[in-house]
Amino acid sequence: MGLSLNIDMSATAFIEPLPVIEFVAQLLNSDIHSRPLSDAEHVKIKKALRGVKVEVTHRGNMQRKYRISGLTTQATRELTFPVDEGGTMKSVVQYFQETYGFTIQHTYLPCLQVGNQQRPNYLPMEVCKIVEGQRYSKRLNQNQIRALLEETCQHPPDRERDIISMVKHNAYEKDDYAQEFGIKISDCLASVEARILPAP
Repeated sequence: MGLSLNIDMSATAFIEPLPVIEFVAQLLNSDIHSRPLSDAEHVKIKKALRGVKVEVTHRGNMQRKYRISGLTTQATRELTFPVDEGGTMKSVVQYFQETYGFTIQHTYLPCLQVGNQQRPNYLPMEVCKIVEGQRYSKRLNQNQIRALLEETCQHPPDRERDIISMVKHNAYEKDDYAQEFGIKISDCLASVEARILPAP
């Protein structure tokens, strides 16, 4: 048969690009819009969000992206940071109001921490949205595994149809490198010898 192109389909989990507050509510399966978090919930959120990229939504067209390094132990309303070398402190709530004209609603929730531990930046959850296209690399729970299997399990004829459709969509016959080296790829599956194993 010579050289062959092996194409198959695989599936993996991605983080849904939601506003962070909505993501947290789904993660905890609880309404968090009117109460502070418990210690156990804080740990669960920190574990789920560490390393995730978010983009801010409070700066108009300047949608800067950040990678979450942690979660503050204090509520947003309690957070302050130095604004000059003289040690003048300003609260996160006051800073967002004065700088961006943004009033933080959920001041009882912690802030996302971005940057390094020495010079952390604080972002309120409500101004952050999860960036699209991030693979979920953490361990899936049983419900997530079940949902992934239900979504991706296919009968062989359906899988064959989708693979052939993928080959046609990729249009290998128009690929410059394939043409340069005289490589031609059939859009049909190869036939191979096989046998049916007896049932156990």
